[in-house]
Amino acid sequence: MSTNAVSALPTALAGLLKQYAAPSPKADGTTTGTASAAASPLSLGRDDAYSLSLGSAQSGSAMLGYTRLATLGAQVDSGLQAATTQAATPGSAGSVDVQVNQLAQAQSVVTSLFGDPDSVSLGTGTLSVQMGAVDAETGAFTPAGDPAEITIAGGSLNDIAKSINDAGVGLTAKVVESGGGFELEISGKDTGSGKAFSLSGLGELAFDPSQPDTSPLTQTSEAADALYSVDGSDFTWPSNTDVPVAFGTTTGFTATGPQSVPRSTVTDTVQKMMKSFNSLQGAIVKMTGDKGELAANANLAAGMFKRIGDAAMAKYPTSGDLSTLADIGIDVQKDGTLSIDQSVLAQALSKDPASVQSLVAQAAKGMDDAIRPYLGTKGAISSQVTVLGSLLGRGGSLLDYLGGGTGSSGGSDSLLNYLNPSSASSSSSGLAGTSNSLLSALS
Repeated sequence: MSTNAVSALPTALAGLLKQYAAPSPKADGTTTGTASAAASPLSLGRDDAYSLSLGSAQSGSAMLGYTRLATLGAQVDSGLQAATTQAATPGSAGSVDVQVNQLAQAQSVVTSLFGDPDSVSLGTGTLSVQMGAVDAETGAFTPAGDPAEITIAGGSLNDIAKSINDAGVGLTAKVVESGGGFELEISGKDTGSGKAFSLSGLGELAFDPSQPDTSPLTQTSEAADALYSVDGSDFTWPSNTDVPVAFGTTTGFTATGPQSVPRSTVTDTVQKMMKSFNSLQGAIVKMTGDKGELAANANLAAGMFKRIGDAAMAKYPTSGDLSTLADIGIDVQKDGTLSIDQSVLAQALSKDPASVQSLVAQAAKGMDDAIRPYLGTKGAISSQVTVLGSLLGRGGSLLDYLGGGTGSSGGSDSLLNYLNPSSASSSSSGLAGTSNSLLSALS
């Protein structure tokens, strides 16, 4: 999985998105992702001393921010645990009822009937092919790209068909026997309203899809999208294959009418996992921005941002070829959140559902393990809030006392009173108490 270029992230986070760790090789030749490392001691963001440089206003803002982050983190933790459990025990999530109203089709035109496909001549020269889109309501044709030119050296039906097929311009041609004669059929290779074409340059083969009745060719099928509805909502799709009908669920259309498409609970699990991840990363981006509560105290939040991101980038062993979330269409975007190509997920589920299940379960657990050290009464965020609360209780920052600023008369007595007021009466016991108090606050 590769990240996109960083875009509009706070300075405290921008570099981290580029540094999401890659899987590292082990002695046995296999790889281990960053998910396991994410649960280790907090090497990034563990800078409590930085908090001691804050003034009261900044400390209060940071304290509020981390309190909110702790609440959100607990919700994310719960969501990821639920996703892990659900992924480990997948099953059917019911089915999707689809009404197919129209199949996607390619544009096709035919010539008049001729007795001998080799003796007739429709002319020689250059046949210009312009691909484009046809508006389903107005019939207007909008060209797309530059026209392609095909040299027609022989004017018979077979000669023209061979020239078109050899040109590789998105069309196919064949001579068809019909009604006691032969006709040249020219069709688009792909279905969908965006795959229409016009022909010009040879009078007998001229065709404008916006004015089909004026052409010497007869249109036998229009370029059209598949039309279908799910739960009362109408949708279009340019082909009859890999048609999306629900999150991570696709199907194929072979006929019009009702169709029931089964769904897997794994798709719901993926949604839960992504929702949890994105809510946390989005909140951290906002909180560490210029006007956020953690703008002056972003270190711990940045550590959380990176570690859950590392877990999303990690490799996980499965029984098949899938090992990263990118393999099932999930990638990290410029803002640090996850997005998904649902068709890739659907294809992976169709090909190897067991590996998708295993990968999602491990990834959700890896993300949860990554943020767990930050949460709870003994977590890093709780410790940070305690430190910030201590600063607020004393009405100033440590630098005020060290520098003899507002609220301090300077000197060792003032510093001892700040760190451990009860120790000021005894210098020897005060120093010991100071050390213990500070270490306790920073642990």
